[in-house]
Amino acid sequence: MRNIWKIFTTDIRRISNNVVAVVIIMGLSILPALYAWFNIFSNWDPYEPAATSQLKVAVASDDAGAEIMGLSLNVGDSVLEALGANTTIGWVFPGTTEEALEGVKNSDYYAALIIPENFTQEMLGFLDGEVDHPTIYYYENEKKNGIAPKITGKAKNAVQEQVNATFVSTVAEAVMKAGNGLSMANASGQASVTGSLDSVQAQLQDYVVMLQSFQSIMSSAEMIMATSRNMLPDMDNILENGRNTMIGMQTMINSSVDAVDVMGDMVSSSMDMVTEALQYLSVFSDGLLDQMGSNNIGSTTDTGLGMAIGLVQGMQANMDVLGSLVTGQDAQIQAINQSLKNIEADLKQLQNSKGQVDTDVNTLRAQIREQIQICNKQLNNLMNDYNNNVRPSFRNTGKSMQQAFLNAAAMMNGTDVNMDEISDILGEYEQTIREGNLSLQDSLTIAQELLDKVSKIADNIKRITGADSYEDILKAMASDPTSVAEFVSSPVKLQTVPVYPVEHYGSAASPFYTILAIWVGALFLVAIIHVGVKPIDPGDHYKEYERYFGRYLLFFLIGQAQTLLTILGNLYYIEIQCQHKFLYWLAAAVASAAFSCFMYSVTFAFGNVGEALAIVVMVIQVAGSGGTFPIEALPKVFQWIYPFLPFQFGMKAFKECIAGMYGVDYWINVGKMVLFLIIALLLGLALEPPFRKLNHRIEKSKEKTGLMI
Repeated sequence: MRNIWKIFTTDIRRISNNVVAVVIIMGLSILPALYAWFNIFSNWDPYEPAATSQLKVAVASDDAGAEIMGLSLNVGDSVLEALGANTTIGWVFPGTTEEALEGVKNSDYYAALIIPENFTQEMLGFLDGEVDHPTIYYYENEKKNGIAPKITGKAKNAVQEQVNATFVSTVAEAVMKAGNGLSMANASGQASVTGSLDSVQAQLQDYVVMLQSFQSIMSSAEMIMATSRNMLPDMDNILENGRNTMIGMQTMINSSVDAVDVMGDMVSSSMDMVTEALQYLSVFSDGLLDQMGSNNIGSTTDTGLGMAIGLVQGMQANMDVLGSLVTGQDAQIQAINQSLKNIEADLKQLQNSKGQVDTDVNTLRAQIREQIQICNKQLNNLMNDYNNNVRPSFRNTGKSMQQAFLNAAAMMNGTDVNMDEISDILGEYEQTIREGNLSLQDSLTIAQELLDKVSKIADNIKRITGADSYEDILKAMASDPTSVAEFVSSPVKLQTVPVYPVEHYGSAASPFYTILAIWVGALFLVAIIHVGVKPIDPGDHYKEYERYFGRYLLFFLIGQAQTLLTILGNLYYIEIQCQHKFLYWLAAAVASAAFSCFMYSVTFAFGNVGEALAIVVMVIQVAGSGGTFPIEALPKVFQWIYPFLPFQFGMKAFKECIAGMYGVDYWINVGKMVLFLIIALLLGLALEPPFRKLNHRIEKSKEKTGLMI
């Protein structure tokens, strides 16, 4: 123990007697504190409006706006107006979008938000059934600064929240005003709403029935197309048979036309015969009647009268033949037959009265002559009508039929149809009809779903209007629709309740930078002050633990001075938040002892290799101790080594003092640092002897270079 104290006091005396040494020790004590303070200051409030408002973010809008329910809405202008009063970010409002984009490219702005021309219109697209999320374009300059884009990312969230709030508030206000109008309506107004829904429901039902009918028609058309395709192979035979049939019919028509001419000649001959017979009857009857007039009736012979009657009957038979040959002149033929019957009756009457002297022959003669003239006139009319009208009509009809069949035959002969092409076309039509049928089925499904939804809406409205609270809601909308709209746009408030609140980010970051400063301070000591102890007086011989503790007391004392200055500056110069100041210093003092002991031990045991090892451990802890980012967000390799890094114990103890204690977590972490100190102490004492010769050879090699200390 005496040698330990001798080494320590000698070190203190040598430093105090050397001005340069005093200055160096003072510098070693101040540098770690400055390192901690500068870092804590630089991170004091980087995310608060006072700092983020210095970051310039451009906002430009080309939004043309739109109308909704009679209200003019321009989300772009509303956003610009709202952001003008927002101090979270340094908003800049260039005149055009081109200026905003150019500012991002030349690094005048960290980012730019561009609202397109159809932004509001797209937001209102849902009213037309087209739900399409409108887009705000965010351009950020990631080259200018690595952290700035993360901070200006707040701008995106702020604008998005502002847009959503503006849109929802405007829509809600329109709805509330509509509700205000509804609240002023009476029961008939409510009935009209439900009546309209019922009307829509009925129309949808008709639409569903119509779609079902269309579906049946399409199915039938599909079957017809399939049947037609099956019949196509027989069409060639059908066409050939048709051609042959037309040829046969054409021959028959030609024969019929000739027969019409023959029949016309026969009819004309028959009419001529009747005319000649009638003329003969007129002459014969006049002679017979003259004879009877001179001889009186009783002297008339039966022979003359019988011949006259027979002549009349022959003409009647001839007229019957004409009736069977001629069509369209039945009335005229019947009139002639009736006149012939009258003549026959008069002749028979004359024949039967030949023995009656009282009969007036002159009267019968006049009557028969008159009837013969009438019949002759009728017969002439019949012949004229037939020759001028009936016979030409028959002839023209025959020729028309003949020409029609000639045309049909020519068309049949000219028919050259590719049945394969027709089959392909029918197949395409069949596929089109099948696809249309599927589309009809989809439309039918949608219509049925819509009908179900409308029915549910109608039922819900009926239940709502029938509820007791319905009138209360309408009264609220009528009294202040704007307030109700504001509530709808943001119905929920998020209240942050801090657990272990920390006022400033600098205070939250101070544990990392303070523990790092303590480590750096200890690293400065092993880099500037030798750990090796030389004999003070000739003949002095020190044991290993005496050399170890004799020089370590100086390291410990300077380390505590570094720590005390750093802690006092944190508390009273920077004024970080701290609820337990003494325990804060105590944790720092234990951390300083543990870190200085560790670096002193590795340097005592391994020399310059130990110094390098201390630097490596520091670098690993800076990246993997969870001081800047949560350990869960770091790569897996850092998560694996994290439990063995001493930084975490000091930081956790500091956080307990700054934000508030939880149970005995503070003492657990302080205890772990004490355990780390003990391990470091044992490491230095145990490993120095076996590595002494190796360290000596390394030192000799460094001296030979003339460059290394």
